[in-house]
Amino acid sequence: MTASAGWKMALYENRTLASAITAAVSGMLVGYPFDSLKTRMQTHHYPSLLACARRSIAEEGVRGLYRGLVPPLLTASAAKSLSFSVFEQIKLWLRNHDPYINGGSKLGMPNFQRTTVGSVALTAAVSGSISGAVIAALCCPLELVKVQMQLANLMAKGTNGVTNASKTTGQTTLLGENSLTTKTHIRNQRPAPPRWTGSNFSVLREIVRQRGAFGMYYGLHLHIVRDASGTAIYFASYETVKETLRRLTGSDTTGALTHMLAGGTCGVVSWLLIFPIDLVKSTMQSQVLKPKNVQKYASSWHCLRDIYARLGMSGLYRGVSVSLIRAFPIHGLNFVVYEWARAAICRITSRPE
Repeated sequence: MTASAGWKMALYENRTLASAITAAVSGMLVGYPFDSLKTRMQTHHYPSLLACARRSIAEEGVRGLYRGLVPPLLTASAAKSLSFSVFEQIKLWLRNHDPYINGGSKLGMPNFQRTTVGSVALTAAVSGSISGAVIAALCCPLELVKVQMQLANLMAKGTNGVTNASKTTGQTTLLGENSLTTKTHIRNQRPAPPRWTGSNFSVLREIVRQRGAFGMYYGLHLHIVRDASGTAIYFASYETVKETLRRLTGSDTTGALTHMLAGGTCGVVSWLLIFPIDLVKSTMQSQVLKPKNVQKYASSWHCLRDIYARLGMSGLYRGVSVSLIRAFPIHGLNFVVYEWARAAICRITSRPE
């Protein structure tokens, strides 16, 4: 085997990894500012997405919206490639071990043969849930650091509850559980973030110092619930829409438009269904470095009940506008890039998809 044939074989065998890395990096660079705004709106109150964006840029600059980018940028490629790889391997395993092919059809057993739209959705959901749980367990410390970095300047102001800025008076309104306190501040006086927010590593070190090694997994149960259910919905929605559109067009293949529509749809649907879990996760993780006697919530259940009691169902979707605005184009782009990269690798190596 020549050197050229060798690298082509290696590239083809790792096409899922290569395609997922390409999609992850492009999606992260485009979507990270929206993720940063989402976290701010979940943990602090702004009258609108535009107000949040304007104030964040005015106080921290555009660069501030990329605070904490390095860990997810470096790990997103690894996480997404692992996620897609686990997803594809579980799909293959389910198909090869399907009870349906061993007489299970007579017993009404699940069908993982992907011969119907329903079996495509079921296979993707099961594979996605396992993939999501694996990624959550590995990436929890990085997510925790990311949340601290995104909220560093807001936490420096000591606003536990909700913050709202007045454009004309330069006042900040703090909403506690039972009181409304208005404090006037000098517009240009910007409290410095804690010293431990200087780098991602310093944040991680501070978490370990205060809470020990297990502190890196603060909020892990919420992370697993969010990612297992969210990834199941995500992949099931994508493959269902993709397969449905393929059947409607009567084609054996799908193009970029189908991938964009399917990817955008799965992004919107998954965020709509799991957003309350994500909100509680972000809120709980935002207090990891606060002393226990000043932490607002003792548990995730306490957090969920309090937000619902004070703000109703709409409170559980605070900041959802950012996620929905970014969901369709970003996830559509992810799958367009992913599918394009897979197809390109197959063309380069002259092998079937």
